[in-house]
Amino acid sequence: MKFVTCTYNGPDGDGDLNFELELAHENKSDHDIELLKSSVLFLNENGIAIAGTQDDENETFIEPGETEEFSAYAPWCSINDFGGKVGDVEVIVDTTFFRCEFHKLGEHELPSSPDKPVYADNSVDIGGMLKSNGVGIYLGKPDEDGEVGLEVRVGLRNLSEIHFDKIELKVELIDKRGNEIDESTDYNSAPAFSGRILTPSMYGLKPSRLKGCSVKLSLSIYQPIAFESVVGKLEKEK
Repeated sequence: MKFVTCTYNGPDGDGDLNFELELAHENKSDHDIELLKSSVLFLNENGIAIAGTQDDENETFIEPGETEEFSAYAPWCSINDFGGKVGDVEVIVDTTFFRCEFHKLGEHELPSSPDKPVYADNSVDIGGMLKSNGVGIYLGKPDEDGEVGLEVRVGLRNLSEIHFDKIELKVELIDKRGNEIDESTDYNSAPAFSGRILTPSMYGLKPSRLKGCSVKLSLSIYQPIAFESVVGKLEKEK
């Protein structure tokens, strides 16, 4: 990983500074990279942290052997944070790169009423590490506008010593003609030997529009495959 751009401009009339942090990464692994998370620290000439960001998430796609550029989220800073002038500022970017494992959880019908949720016992076991405990689909009561909400609940257990940084459940609402009406996602981490429940939801749905509809469910599991750090000097934009 290397810096492509590490610059600032300003200050503006309010004393605020703007930053551009662009980096490039070569995928040296055997897997596609589909997600990255970066943290940024600004250090002054004395090595003291002035500002920073953390867990800045970017979706990407980098095939093995390919190089792609990405942006790191810079912190908000005023010229006063630098003592009135930027000076000799060091920028440290730490990045984790993730591969994604995709699993389909099937297509399911919708509840006919709020008091009749749909349950599907389609548990999946992923490598003996992650296990899902079926699917629950719930329809809300109509609100004052006659619209309803839809919620899907999937319980997961991490039965391993591995920490999964991100597990994402995606729900696609499909009409009777096969067209996607809406979609929703929910995600969480899954520490070792822990349980999680993911609950993607949709709101403002017309009951008449839901006739003949179904939901498609999929689970994306992100695992780290590379960690890299780079240090650069902040320069005035030309």
